[in-house]
Parts: sequence; structure tokens; C-alpha cells
Amino acid sequence: MDVSAHHPARPNAAPGFHLTRQGNTAIIALCDGSLPFPLDKLYLNTTPEHVRERLSAHRQELPAPGAFNAFLIVQHSHVILIDTGSGDLGGPALGQLAGNLQAAGYHPDQVDDIILTHLHSDHFGGLIRNGDMAFANARVHIPKRDADFFLDPAQMAKAPAPMKPHFKNAMACITPYADVGRVTLFNDNEAPLPGIARSALLPGHSPGHSGIIIKTGASDVFCWGDIMHGDVLQFEDPDIAICFDVDARVAISSRKQALDLAAQKNCLVAGSHIAFPGLGHVSRHQHENAYCWHPVAFENSPE
Repeated sequence: MDVSAHHPARPNAAPGFHLTRQGNTAIIALCDGSLPFPLDKLYLNTTPEHVRERLSAHRQELPAPGAFNAFLIVQHSHVILIDTGSGDLGGPALGQLAGNLQAAGYHPDQVDDIILTHLHSDHFGGLIRNGDMAFANARVHIPKRDADFFLDPAQMAKAPAPMKPHFKNAMACITPYADVGRVTLFNDNEAPLPGIARSALLPGHSPGHSGIIIKTGASDVFCWGDIMHGDVLQFEDPDIAICFDVDARVAISSRKQALDLAAQKNCLVAGSHIAFPGLGHVSRHQHENAYCWHPVAFENSPE
């Protein structure tokens, strides 16, 4: 019997947002979509056999579902978006952030500030829609090191041919905001929004890749960008890198720094490429170099 014929269901869970509250802050994970990740081919400093064995132990198959998450932070009337998803740059499986933002009860015009963890297309592509600003009232905050690299025509000229479209996409998405004076660059470990959000330089994945630490009135929320791809192997062995890192050695050091900070502070972590909603806590494993990921549990909140 064809079960789907008798029990039709839409293929994706809806809506793609997850709300949790901490102190005076609402943290809303927004799903931009997912793609299959052939992690046995993407990870470095390991073997395909080890990747398959560890994922199998966690009842995961290859290619593994690769999550793409962004995070809306709401304090009183201040609405902050950490990364924007892919927009039209990631294909039909991605670009769902705008719809899920509205499903969560917010309009793009309500976003006051956008803080980008780094200038990769799955984090900035949602800035524009049909060539115009998708967030009409927002100011965009960018790590200066990434801006100096990806928004510089001289750097694009020196880049390998396959990389050049990435530079062009970054320029195309940032320029509409820059043209109206709504782009601010932040330096290493500077606070893009003093008293609310400070940055932590965690380079390696990109030159200026930065975590964003949000003060909530309770413990902090640590939006750590692309410190992790997946929620198994790089926690078990932080020395495993991924081919997307511009400098794998530096990215490994940043990952260990971020994991140590998250475990020490017991802060809520928001991860861009950890299974949706990408929210949870980190603890040290009994093995001294390993860590554990503890995802948040779903709960209904009163209206």
C-alpha cells in the first residue's frame, strides 16, 4: 500500500522557528533550510571510515543533513538578527529564512540591526531580495577583517577563479546598505552593539570569523557562527577541520577556544550548522580533549 496516498503530508516541518527565553531576551532560531553534507569527503584530519563509523554510532547516515540556521534576538523593542541565511544564493533548498521570520511573528522591516558572523554567502545572502535591501530599516554590522578581504576588488583580482563569484556576491549584497550609510565595521573583539552584543574573534573559517555574545540579563547567549559543521565529530575531536576553512590550523584553535568558553560559562550556544534549532549547551567529556553537545528541548510557551 502507498502510505503517502492515504496519509498525505507536507515534506517539511512547519513553521521553521524555535523560541526560547533567557532573562529579558527572546532567542528565536530561524531555519534557512538544509542540504545533504557528505561529511566523509568534507572533513579534514580524519578518515572517511572514521566519519562513517562515528555517525553510524549516532544513528546518522551519509550524506548527513546539513542545517543552516540564523538567530533573531529580541530585547524589549530592539530586534537583532544574527546572520541572514542564503537568500537566493543557495538554491531552492535554502533561502527559507524570510518566510520563517514572518511565521515567527516578525516582519523584515522590524529588524533594527543585523550582525554578520562572517562574509560567507549562506550568512549574508538574505540581505537582499530582487537586488534591493530585504531589511529596509536595518544597520548591518560586519567584522572588519572579513570586509577588508571580501569587499576589496584587489583581493578579488588575486583570488582563484572559482572564488571570484563569492567576492561579487558579497559586494552585491552589502552595497545597497553601504550606499545609504547603513554598514558599520567592527574590530576584533569589539562590541557591535555596546551593552547588548560583543564580538569574539574566532578566525580560521574566514579571516574575521567572529562569535557574537549577547547579554540577556541572565547567562550569555553565544552565537558562534561556523565553529562547528555537524553535532557529532567535531565535538568528539575538535582537531577535525572542514574543507571550507580558509586556514584549518587557525580554525581548530578557534574551535577549541569557543568550546572551552562555552563549557566554562555554561552559556546557551547558537550554532549555524548544528541540527535545527542549533541551540544547546556544551560540556566537557570525560575524555580530556572531547566535548558533548546538549540540545535544547522543545517546549510550548504561553502566549
